[in-house]
Amino acid sequence: MAKKIEFNKPFTSNNDSKYINIVLKNKKFADGYFQKKCEQIIKTKINSKFVALTQNCTSALEISMILINLQKGDEVIMPSYTFTSTANAVLLRGAKPVFADVNLYDANLSYQSVKKKINKKTKAIIVVHYAGNSCDMSRFLELKKKYNLFLIEDCAHSFMGKYKNSHLGTIGDFGAFSFHETKNLVGGQCGAISINNHNFIKRAKIILDKGTDRAFIGNKKRYYSWKDIGSEFRSAELPAALLYSQLIKFNEINKKRENIYKIYKKNIDLIENKKFDVIKNDPKNKSAYHVFALLFKNIKIREKFIYHMKKKHISCFFHYYPLHISSFGKKFSRTNMKNTNRIYNGLVRLPIYPSLKKTEIIRVIKEVERFNLMKI
Repeated sequence: MAKKIEFNKPFTSNNDSKYINIVLKNKKFADGYFQKKCEQIIKTKINSKFVALTQNCTSALEISMILINLQKGDEVIMPSYTFTSTANAVLLRGAKPVFADVNLYDANLSYQSVKKKINKKTKAIIVVHYAGNSCDMSRFLELKKKYNLFLIEDCAHSFMGKYKNSHLGTIGDFGAFSFHETKNLVGGQCGAISINNHNFIKRAKIILDKGTDRAFIGNKKRYYSWKDIGSEFRSAELPAALLYSQLIKFNEINKKRENIYKIYKKNIDLIENKKFDVIKNDPKNKSAYHVFALLFKNIKIREKFIYHMKKKHISCFFHYYPLHISSFGKKFSRTNMKNTNRIYNGLVRLPIYPSLKKTEIIRVIKEVERFNLMKI
């Protein structure tokens, strides 16, 4: 029996325990060296004005909503094809998520769909860079300027991806990153917020410190006080130590993912088929190589493909259940989204992670080829 190919394996190395043990030895579990070091590294890598390490990407999105003073009556446009955190961050401020369609070729937010949904209540747009591939940011920046909107980048998939020469997460007002165990870099439950407008940085520090001015204590000030709303948004030191170990190996991790992605693409593009397309990325932009996905013609073929791969001991999965057709999401929108529904019914993600062996990659490709030759 062939050995099972897992869908995802978090990248780890011997150095991970080395840095975690330093935290245990120092007995400094919050606001420590590794938290600050990660923030400095990320800020430098992506050329951001301000970076704070957060408990997760969800926290980064929630902070963004507080900073723009989102409130009841406001609307925020976002893709329906995304994780619940994108919408929950809006709902937690009492505002309304407005779901827009995505492009069929890359599963990223559709400019045309967003443009049609802008009205006097619209306060912000959240773009999600699906699979680590950039949305068409020039067009969304046009909408931001024309209608005086905030632009937030959900970069859960796309750390170190680029749009033209700019890193994703530094183009809109805010960027939210994920270092969850399923992402390219792993901090367990960990994330980061990038702030690209100097006007928000002072308040962001207060929100991050549970609404206090603790971050501004100097030589003359010996106490801090309650200044604003806030929460326990900052990352703890243990996840930061793990993330630090990954950040210093970023080039190695990213190169392995890129190589796997390119092997898949080169070989699968050669397959003459009528069953699926490959989710595309614009070669003019740098991908983060988070997802390699096939888009099957319908749900029947998709399910047969997943079953075929499972029989061959290869794990692969579809992705999001669209928010607009979920039981909770229907409270906010009952619109039909042709492309989103099509992607939900057809998309399958193949295994892609640094420890995936060349022989395993070839096995995956061979089974895609075999399935393509089968009569359905």
